[in-house]
Amino acid sequence: MPKILLTIFITTCLHGSAFGDLWKAHVAPILQSNCVKCHGGAKKKSGLDLRSVESVLAGGEDGSVVDKKYPERSPIYTVLLEDAEPHMPPKGQLKVDEIEFIKLWIESLSNKSKNDGSNDQGLDIPEDIGITEAIDFAIMDKWSKLGIKASPVAGDGTFCRRVYLDVVGRIPTYEEIKNFTADQSPLKREDLIDKLLNSNEHFDYMAEVFSAMLLGRESEKKRSRDDRIKNGWLDYLKWAFKTNRKWDKVAKDIVIAKPKDGPVSGASWFLFEQRNDYSKMATLTMSSLLGKQIQCAQCHDHPVSPEIEQRHYWGMVSFFNRSLNVDTIDGLRVAERATGGFSKFADLSGKSYDTELVMVDQDPIKDENDSSKKESEQLYKNPPDKNWFVKKSKEKKGYNVIKINKAPEPKFSRREKLAEIAFSNDNPSFSKAIVNRLWALLMGRGIVNPIDKMDSSHPPSHPELLNYLGESFSESGYDVKNLIKSILSSKPYQLSSYPIGDIKPEPDTFSYYLVKPLSAEAFSKSMLIATGNVPDLKGQFSGIDYNKLRQTVVNKFPKILPEVYSPSVQQALFLSNNPLIEEFVFSDNNTTITDILAQETLSEKVIKAFQLIVNRLPDQYEIDAGVKFLERGEDAVKQLCWTLITGPEFRMNH
Repeated sequence: MPKILLTIFITTCLHGSAFGDLWKAHVAPILQSNCVKCHGGAKKKSGLDLRSVESVLAGGEDGSVVDKKYPERSPIYTVLLEDAEPHMPPKGQLKVDEIEFIKLWIESLSNKSKNDGSNDQGLDIPEDIGITEAIDFAIMDKWSKLGIKASPVAGDGTFCRRVYLDVVGRIPTYEEIKNFTADQSPLKREDLIDKLLNSNEHFDYMAEVFSAMLLGRESEKKRSRDDRIKNGWLDYLKWAFKTNRKWDKVAKDIVIAKPKDGPVSGASWFLFEQRNDYSKMATLTMSSLLGKQIQCAQCHDHPVSPEIEQRHYWGMVSFFNRSLNVDTIDGLRVAERATGGFSKFADLSGKSYDTELVMVDQDPIKDENDSSKKESEQLYKNPPDKNWFVKKSKEKKGYNVIKINKAPEPKFSRREKLAEIAFSNDNPSFSKAIVNRLWALLMGRGIVNPIDKMDSSHPPSHPELLNYLGESFSESGYDVKNLIKSILSSKPYQLSSYPIGDIKPEPDTFSYYLVKPLSAEAFSKSMLIATGNVPDLKGQFSGIDYNKLRQTVVNKFPKILPEVYSPSVQQALFLSNNPLIEEFVFSDNNTTITDILAQETLSEKVIKAFQLIVNRLPDQYEIDAGVKFLERGEDAVKQLCWTLITGPEFRMNH
């Protein structure tokens, strides 16, 4: 393709997008795929770091690699040309369009007031509006700037199904959706949100979802669900959501892990399940509570995110490496030594460094008990059992649980210091991480996506909104329920899932509702509703072995918020042949089938099936196809129900 036509083609592709998005959408991925192996976290040949806009503009030992006045003279561009000497990458040739994207990005820099990789003018969100209004303001502002026409507001039936699935983890019953759509109150959506957020079903569902998001699925982590239940982990999470426990306290509960009696005692399981593996404790805390992946910095600085250094990985490990699983008279606990835990780490060159108590974006913490201190009663808040000191010399290599009366608490606790600096207003990353996680859970993707990669290589789609929501969340006292309600009440959440226009806008514009797969819990309970079962006031299904059904589904559909939804052959075979699903669908107790058969005409039977299972009326094509199918006989009703329950529409929230 001639160069001028290629430029026109690329410019046309970028129409409607901020030119600064070139870095995020094109330039950064090109450099990460082809250049950062030699010019990134592991190596920086010629002192050149190509992981971020700032490091590219800083240049290397040979000077600047970007010439904003004469972009075509920029070394970062000229070395990519086919006949260049030296040539980069050394063993390959970038595509013509990739080279052109890099040149266009350099040209765009001359028009920028700030070298931050974005051409946006910034957004000032008014201070005198509520959180929901701020969400609408920021999202709609971007629609306006990009010339995007948003989808219309979803109908009442669609909204009702959507909010039931997101808040209580099941579809509404026929009566629930009928009553909601018939309600003429202009506040009925707000009233429904309040009702569901204060229900036992909501507390149960959030406990299940956050257990999976914070600790991972039992099946994937090779951990026992029975252990999580027996040791109070799920009860703790349910209690936290029921009492609307402030999120900073939740984070401190599970990381400090020194609970008193009562529901909070289950918080210890977050660390206890890691079986004295300090690396897992560190990486899990960072990804689950602070939205960052640091494991790539174990052997060298992060390959694509320069702010995450090797010292940060080992610093986080050091916050936990005095921890020890113990079995006490109060139950399983995670104790902490007062001394020890000093080590060194080495980079790829073999040079070694002393570890510090430090995390990303924070200054190091001084340990009050340096390496010269030895264990003694005076270093603890209360004198430990005498065998605590004896046990230390007899600890076996590998994993073991020490039995002791009480879990000792040192006067200087590394975990308490971590909680103090990590889970406070002074660390905005903490608030942004849970805001982003809840946004993704409800909206289908995060403002930063993926949700556990909140770093410089994954910039937010709406930075001002994320900053605003993070600040508002901390100012509210970390009020989770209020944040959830604000997102559910926003215009973007309540849009139709059908995009407007010939060109589908990017998902991160939130100009239409993003279709997302149901969690295993939501699919399981929705299947029960679709086969005629109704939960009691506590959200329980009488006479149903729900846990068996849930576990069967979890084993095949473990992901919550997958980066990319990609159904597998195994999942399709599961839906087609699993005897437990057939048992529920084809059971004589399936009152949905009874209700369908009670209809007089085949058309009415098809309509009733759609209403009871996918919560909507069928269109004429579906009615005609359904009638033709039901002409096969009474058994066809069961087959129609199975088809709707295992079909893609039922398995998605839309």
